[in-house]
Amino acid sequence: MIITFATQKGGTGKTTLAIAFANYISALSESKLNVFDFDYQKSFYHKWKEDELLDIPKLYDVEIIGEEEEQPFSDFETLINLKESDEINLFDLAGTLDAKYSDLLIYSDFIVTPFEYSDVSVKSTLVFINMLGLLESEAERIFIRSKYDKGYKYLNQEAMDIELAKYGMLLPSPVFKRNCLQTINTRSLISKQKYAVEYTFDELIKYINETSKIKIQVIKKKEKIKDSIPT
Repeated sequence: MIITFATQKGGTGKTTLAIAFANYISALSESKLNVFDFDYQKSFYHKWKEDELLDIPKLYDVEIIGEEEEQPFSDFETLINLKESDEINLFDLAGTLDAKYSDLLIYSDFIVTPFEYSDVSVKSTLVFINMLGLLESEAERIFIRSKYDKGYKYLNQEAMDIELAKYGMLLPSPVFKRNCLQTINTRSLISKQKYAVEYTFDELIKYINETSKIKIQVIKKKEKIKDSIPT
């Protein structure tokens, strides 16, 4: 299975959510997780290396993809093997459009796109959706409201939600603005961080399991999540 976190615009919390999701399923799933950083900035990988200083066991390995190669998946065999694997192969892409990503975007099983309701984010998200259409990507598209401020009235929310629902699954639960997510590491989720993402990620996992032949096997989820919710 290939799950790719991708968008056309940086700053939407894409890498933060990719790290949070990797940590979340590592703690709750029997499925083996492999993480690949396909971003120019290599933020996921550098954070993972930095966290080696922490006195906490690592949850997964992070591999850098495509530093030298223009088309790292041009042989397709690697992609097909990842796609047909029972393991979860999680990719973090750069917040930009680049031809080197096209093969991965075409063959991913799921493309997770965080977005905000700002005019710039809305336009770039629609551009990204259009690009996926031009590539004839058959990946299931999943949209996450990121950095959502529940105290603010977004005038374009209703129209944007209707538009996104035409192209994929808009998860009902947003990821609210939380300062705790700014201090995330690749080794664990503290209680506040779990609480910030659990509803959204539960919906994401449920959708994946309902639409994919390969399932994310979750064990003892509810007990662990309940223990993590601050009172």
